[in-house]
Amino acid sequence: MKAIRKLEKGVGAEYVDLPTPEIAADEVLVKVEATALCKSDVDVYNWTPVVQGLTLPLPITMGHEFMGEVVETGAYVKGLAAGDRVVGETHIPCNHCHVCLAGHPHICANNMGVIGRNIDGSFAEYIKIPEIAAIKMDLPAEQGAVMEPMATALHGLTKGEVSGKTIAVLGCGTIGLMSIELAKIMGAAKVIALSTTDEKLAKASQLGADRVVNGKTEDLVEVIMEETKGQGVDLALEYTGSQTVINQMILSMRTAGTCVMIGMIDKPLTLENYMLKAVYKELVITGIFGRRIYQTWELLKAILETGRIDVSQYVCDTFALADFEKAIKASKSVPGRIILKP
Repeated sequence: MKAIRKLEKGVGAEYVDLPTPEIAADEVLVKVEATALCKSDVDVYNWTPVVQGLTLPLPITMGHEFMGEVVETGAYVKGLAAGDRVVGETHIPCNHCHVCLAGHPHICANNMGVIGRNIDGSFAEYIKIPEIAAIKMDLPAEQGAVMEPMATALHGLTKGEVSGKTIAVLGCGTIGLMSIELAKIMGAAKVIALSTTDEKLAKASQLGADRVVNGKTEDLVEVIMEETKGQGVDLALEYTGSQTVINQMILSMRTAGTCVMIGMIDKPLTLENYMLKAVYKELVITGIFGRRIYQTWELLKAILETGRIDVSQYVCDTFALADFEKAIKASKSVPGRIILKP
C-alpha cells in the first residue's frame, strides 16, 4: 500500500510503499476513504520544536483524522463487522492504569497510544486500530474525516458552562470555527471570536459569532469589556498558543471564569498580573487533550442528528495522497481542513 511516512528527523516526509498492516485479535483493518490534514501533521512535517520534544518513534506513518470502511476484524472484535464505516478516536488507552480506571482514559497514564504519533497513522491506504478506537458513524467520507477535530472542539466547550454564557474563541482555525458553531448550538448567549485573518473572521461571523475581533487592529480586552459591560467572558477557549493573546485572555475573564488552553505553545509561558488577575479572581485554568472517551463522541452524535451543522463547510479542498506536499502549502490560508484521499 501507499503511505506518507516520516522517516527521519528534520523537515520532510516521503510517499512510500508499505505492506498492508496485519491485525491483532482486538484490532480492525480499515480502508481509509479520506483523511484530513491537521496543523499538527504540518508541524510533524516541518519538525517544529514542539514535535522535537515528543520523541516520535521514527519512522512512522503520519495522519490521525480519518474515515474509512472496516475490511477485516480480529477474533476478539465483537462490536464491528466488515462493511462498517468508522472514524478514528486518536487516543488508545490501556484501560488498566489508575487514570483510565478513574474515568479519564483519553489521558491514559500508561504509555497511551496516539495515532500518527507513536502508532502508524491514517495517511495511508489502510490503517489498523484497536476496536476501542473505531467510532461507528455514517457520513460522507470527507465529512467523517473532520469528526475528530469537531469532537475536540466539543470537549473544550464542555470544560465550562456554555448555555446562557458569554464565550470567547481565541483563534479561528478549523477547531476554533467549529467551537463557534457548537457554542451557539449549545445555547451560548454571546460568542466573541478573535483572529488576524479577515477571511477567517468572515467565516466566524457566518458560523454565529456575535462579535469578531481583528487582533491586528483592535484591542481584545477593550472589545470584550465593552461587549460584557465590564464583566468579562465566562468561558474562553485559547487556540493561538500566543503569549500575548493568553495574557489578554486572563485580563478578559469574568471572576471565577474558565480558561481552556488548547493551542500549541512551544516556549516558556509568562502570565502577567497572575496573582491579581488569575489567583484572586479564582479563575479555572485547564487544558484538553483529545476527547473524552466516549462521552464526547456520544454528545457529538446527538448534535449531528439534529441536522443543524453543515459539516461540509469545514472541508476546503481535496488532494490525492501523493500530492501531500501541495496540500501542506495550500493549508496555510484556508478556513477549514484539506482532505487527502488515497
